[in-house]
Amino acid sequence: MTKNTNWNESEGWYSRCVGEKGHYYHTSVILPEVLRLLNLKKGESLLDLGCGQGVLFRHLPKGVDYVGVDASEALIKEAQRLSPGAFYTADATEPLPIEKKDFDAACFILSLQNIEFPDRAIANGARHLKKGGKLLLVLNHPCFRIPRQSQWGVDEQSKLQYRRLNLYMSPQKIPIQTEPSRGKDSAVTYSFHFPLSDYAAWLAKENCAIIGLEEWCSDKKSEGPRAKMEDRARREFPLFLALSAKKT
Repeated sequence: MTKNTNWNESEGWYSRCVGEKGHYYHTSVILPEVLRLLNLKKGESLLDLGCGQGVLFRHLPKGVDYVGVDASEALIKEAQRLSPGAFYTADATEPLPIEKKDFDAACFILSLQNIEFPDRAIANGARHLKKGGKLLLVLNHPCFRIPRQSQWGVDEQSKLQYRRLNLYMSPQKIPIQTEPSRGKDSAVTYSFHFPLSDYAAWLAKENCAIIGLEEWCSDKKSEGPRAKMEDRARREFPLFLALSAKKT
């Protein structure tokens, strides 16, 4: 996260949602796939940018040299409380207080879309990678999951659930109430939307060649009269997008 996106105020809510091991999609979809793609071994190193309260660290193989960075001092304090890893309070878009420039891998796990200038953050990640190192971006799917600009609809005649998009190519800064039930007392964070072509361009600018693109769907199952259409829609519209790149 970056300094101006209010994650200090949202730490309590976020930590309750994620907990020590991760929320439902962390444990059922995201973390197993991230560990597979990173494929880190004992003695290899990882820079986790926008690490939150360190959930990825607690799932890594023992012996991985881990560094986690987040701009929220409150989230870093929680990470340090939960884990013995190396965690630093720092803005991912600014020079990092880390001398190491030869990490085997760097990642943004559901954090890049909470950063106002993701191009700067990607440049920072690439700067700290060794040649041939991997940069992994995991995003809420930018084609189908745009807060306030995408939603479900139902075509009753065709018996289909569909995904409506109001826009896609236009960059967006979208305020998010972390706890809507609290009304005006809810902390507000921001989600930043950009099209996929922007992410590809930012990676290319940093000499990071895309070597893999995966789309991950929800594994939940519905019950009731609309279960069939809802389950079909889950299979057709992925929740998450993973971009793997290699520094050349």
